[in-house]
Amino acid sequence: MTLLIRKTTPEDVSLLPAVESAADEAFLTLPELAWVARDGGWSEDEHRKRINDGYSIVAVDEQNSPVGFLIAERRGSESHIQGLAVARAIQGRGVGRALLNRAIADAQKEGVTAMTLTTFRNVPWNQPFYERAGFRVLEESELDARLKAVLLAEAAHGFAYDTRCAMRLSLAQRQP
Repeated sequence: MTLLIRKTTPEDVSLLPAVESAADEAFLTLPELAWVARDGGWSEDEHRKRINDGYSIVAVDEQNSPVGFLIAERRGSESHIQGLAVARAIQGRGVGRALLNRAIADAQKEGVTAMTLTTFRNVPWNQPFYERAGFRVLEESELDARLKAVLLAEAAHGFAYDTRCAMRLSLAQRQP
């Protein structure tokens, strides 16, 4: 399978909720998190907003159809990854890592000093995936007001606070 990673276009938007839904099928393998697979996800309007006001890239197949995406938003000198999804049928083939690497490279070009995200602690394709890419878990005492607010909003949405973590990747000394 040959993939291309590019900026998301308005024509991609209607296809992205299905990509996320297919990605979230992986949660069906974890009984305590199976509800995530049925929880919806980013709406088309939210994707349009990321194209216009944030950062949005897609991995597309030979037919130029999206099979994965990464969305983020700039917060001062940092970029916060809001979502990374890869269709279940091609998970484990490096698509997520390619999207993440592209986002990191783009952030470095823009002078971003760090990337942050929130994710599940004990889900193999979450915290461990990001740790392998160089992200580190932030201790509670290291959380700024923004990341605390994100984690609290996630808890209000149904994500148990103690199952989530915030992570950070410093780009200051990282080689492009």
